[in-house]
Amino acid sequence: MPRCFGVSGTRDVKMVKLLVIVAYALCLLINVEGSKFEGIPDEALPTSSGYLTIDEAKGTKMFYVYYEATSPPGNLSETPIVLWLQGGPGCSGLLGNFFELGPWVIGADENFHPNPGAWNRVYGLLFLDNPVGTGFSIAPTPQDVPMSDEEVGRDLYIALTAFYAQNPGFQTRTLYVTGESYAGKYVPAVGYYTLLQQEKETPLFRLGGLAIGNGLTHPQAQIPAYAPAAYYMGLIDDSQRKLDEKLAEHVVKHIESGRFDLAHDARATLMRALYEQTGLATLLDIRRELDYYTYPDGSTWLSPVVNRKSTKLALGAELTITWEDCTDFVDLAFYNQTMQSTKYMVEYALTKLPVLLYQGQFDLQDGVASNEQWMRKIEWSGISDFWASERRVWENGGVTAGHVRTHGNLSHVVIVGAGHLVPADQGLRSQVMLEAWISGSLASLPSPVASLTAVKKSKTNCPVITPESL
Repeated sequence: MPRCFGVSGTRDVKMVKLLVIVAYALCLLINVEGSKFEGIPDEALPTSSGYLTIDEAKGTKMFYVYYEATSPPGNLSETPIVLWLQGGPGCSGLLGNFFELGPWVIGADENFHPNPGAWNRVYGLLFLDNPVGTGFSIAPTPQDVPMSDEEVGRDLYIALTAFYAQNPGFQTRTLYVTGESYAGKYVPAVGYYTLLQQEKETPLFRLGGLAIGNGLTHPQAQIPAYAPAAYYMGLIDDSQRKLDEKLAEHVVKHIESGRFDLAHDARATLMRALYEQTGLATLLDIRRELDYYTYPDGSTWLSPVVNRKSTKLALGAELTITWEDCTDFVDLAFYNQTMQSTKYMVEYALTKLPVLLYQGQFDLQDGVASNEQWMRKIEWSGISDFWASERRVWENGGVTAGHVRTHGNLSHVVIVGAGHLVPADQGLRSQVMLEAWISGSLASLPSPVASLTAVKKSKTNCPVITPESL
């Protein structure tokens, strides 16, 4: 019999049996602990999560989830933190977390899967259910939901101050505020509010920049782009385009007269027309046969998983709240706000901070055409030089990944192969873009070698002429 622990014979057998029993007991204990949050791998648990008090008297609280950087490039005390805000209005930050850019995403099989394109690879990553009343955040009554972008900016500032107060070691880490869709108004709102507060006090966090993906920021300029974009994508004919352009004119007219409620309804009419004319499953990605995270029967796979008791316990969420990806009564609270602009907030931020605007190319609603229209309206000292700068092809592994233009504090990126939810459609490309922007190397993303692109042969063997070849 082999020797164990330097003892042989009968004592050897007894010792082995004892060790087996102890090991089995430990294994059971581990399994019990591991099953506490059924269906969630231990690696998928956040670094911290819970509630941040917004207004103690009203009882409003904002829910957050935070993931630490997995591979910080230097000292953790100097590693930036990225805040992600979902749009809607009224859509939960957990949508971005568990479907787009969090470290673990929920698949159609309703299981958690590691996300290679996660945004916490080199930065800390913070998700907020904003505004209060959204997702797991708490607004005791509908009247407690903010009703303007300015109030959203205030509440986000309060939430961030509370988060940094809870984590004093984070106060040396620069914060970058990012978001998509209607967060094209949230991101400027919190940036603007924070910059103004800096003139009165020293915030607990240092703002580093703002990034908006496929955003709705300046509706007056963006809505008229819908019909031409649909026409040139081949989705509607000329007569339909003219009809839709008339509908867009009604939206703009109501905005200009200050009737934002009527503008909201007029935009809804235009959107319904586009759905009927195109037959698309979603205007957010013209390629899709089904909407994002949706089964053929119209149900979604995020809600069943997020509403499990084990998920709520793992996140520290209020068990009595039924999570929704987007909350209708919050959307309704913004009825008179949706068609208002935050362009002036972006313009102010550009005088102080780097701003990144990016879009997926297949988004008909808030895509490239819509955003370039409002970008052309930006009033900023560097805007002429920005448009005069080169729009470069960004190549990754011999494949076109996007198009980049950057000058001064303003950068614009178009992500190839993506729709409205860029991190969900092209996770790795969005990750590279974010990391390059924050590190200040966006202009250095690889481009095709000039000598190889001067004259190319297409599949039809016709030369492609570039300015360099003339």
